[in-house]
Amino acid sequence: MPQELFVSRTLPVLATTEHLLPQQKHQIRGRGMLFSHTILEAIRSEGMWIVMQGSDGETANKTGDIVTFATIENVDWLSEDQVIVELELSLWGRVDTEQHHRSDRLLKARFFPLWHSDIKASESDRVVTQLQQWQAEYACHQPLNDIGYEFNADPCWLCWRWLELLPLPVQTKQRLLKQPEPTLCLRYLKKMIRQSDRYTR
Repeated sequence: MPQELFVSRTLPVLATTEHLLPQQKHQIRGRGMLFSHTILEAIRSEGMWIVMQGSDGETANKTGDIVTFATIENVDWLSEDQVIVELELSLWGRVDTEQHHRSDRLLKARFFPLWHSDIKASESDRVVTQLQQWQAEYACHQPLNDIGYEFNADPCWLCWRWLELLPLPVQTKQRLLKQPEPTLCLRYLKKMIRQSDRYTR
């Protein structure tokens, strides 16, 4: 179902330490009644909000925080001991100030436009080559049914993928995502890569 920008929706919410961001497809797994109930509610609601959770338990579900909108493409309930869910992550939203519900299983957020950039990153840019290298190595360890995604030189897409991968604090990721464009995020990533290069020489 197409989503209208700047419209708020109250949807089931899933907090995860996999910091999933827009413009990709992804597979998640889970077990237990709460996980299954959340997935069923997301199917009925035709969508859900994915919320960042840090390893320290910090959750990005406060007013103004960035959350990702996901639709469920397929659910495998029986093949394995975990439920396997294939998601399409297409848009994002900001958590609304007023939450007109009493359940921590629901979240109200407002859709807003994704970042946009008319400039493509150079194929030789370290932000590009390092991500390609990581994907090539990581792909060797993926299960055969992993959805994966195509590589993209768009700076917005690159920032989203890097922020998913890097073990940065939730607050840092949120601060970068709340910028009106990906420029600051790219600058931050390039600085991190330069520092990493110095340490590995």
